[in-house]
Amino acid sequence: MFRNLSTVGLPLSGRPSELIELALSFGFDGMDIDIVDFQRQAEIFGVEHARRLMVSARLKSGVFQIPVTLDTHDERFDAQMKELGKRMELARATELSRAVVPVAPGSDKHSFKDFFELHRRRLNTLGDLAASHGIQVGLVLVPETEFRAGQSLQFIHTYEGLIGLVAASHPAIGVVVDGWALAVTGEPVSIIGQIPAGKIVEVRISDAPRETPGAELHPGQRLMPGETGVVDSAAILAAARDAGFEGPVTPWADRQTLVGRGREKIVRLAGDRLDAAWRAAGLPITPRWFAPVVREPGRIGDEGGPAPVPGSGAVPSRGPAT
Repeated sequence: MFRNLSTVGLPLSGRPSELIELALSFGFDGMDIDIVDFQRQAEIFGVEHARRLMVSARLKSGVFQIPVTLDTHDERFDAQMKELGKRMELARATELSRAVVPVAPGSDKHSFKDFFELHRRRLNTLGDLAASHGIQVGLVLVPETEFRAGQSLQFIHTYEGLIGLVAASHPAIGVVVDGWALAVTGEPVSIIGQIPAGKIVEVRISDAPRETPGAELHPGQRLMPGETGVVDSAAILAAARDAGFEGPVTPWADRQTLVGRGREKIVRLAGDRLDAAWRAAGLPITPRWFAPVVREPGRIGDEGGPAPVPGSGAVPSRGPAT
């Protein structure tokens, strides 16, 4: 497993070089790719130019968000799939092998049987395309009650249901394990052991407030991992390890819970919390190849800028970072 930074998961904004500097400075081994932005850069400057910063920084590629809506009408789905083919080719050019897409939690237009079949059929189409590019697709659970409120069909909103959908889908389709979703559904960490071998695509860790029952949680309450201890991130990491997972582990928190914290403070805290969960789970932390260089305060972050990206004047470390 490796520690992964997502600008969607925290969320963050900034130039790619700045975000990569933050990832390097605070212990991350990989980063997600914005495939839409990458496509734009590749079309203008070429693929090699678009991926140069990730290559020089020696960061692993995490996942990319698939811009496809599984429950949309046929014409839109077909158009999205057509565009996705180009993006899958670019994804492989960046050594991306993992993608994620959410499952619709409810519907007003379908019976359960019909909606399940619609998802299964479209996931088979998506799986064929992904597999042809060596990519595995993880299904993201949308467990919060508000996203299916008022809909006649309460579709898949638990891991028990999601595992059933994956079992009926294309071999390239897997699961995103999310500690926040487990808090909402109330399912035990042990359910991770029920996911078929090789089907975990990404692990996300967060936390939740103590005073709110899981079934009443809303997305704006998703906290940084380690904030309250309601979500046992170390247990989730240990279960994922025992399941043979070797992919990205990504901290997630809602923007509302990060108000007042600057970008550098957010990434520093996320890195520290991720390291704490790593150690609590008994996982080894591989020393970084790159030793961050301390800058004078006021350059990029709140407390002094992070290390410069390799290839822009940085000097790589020959030993463990200290």
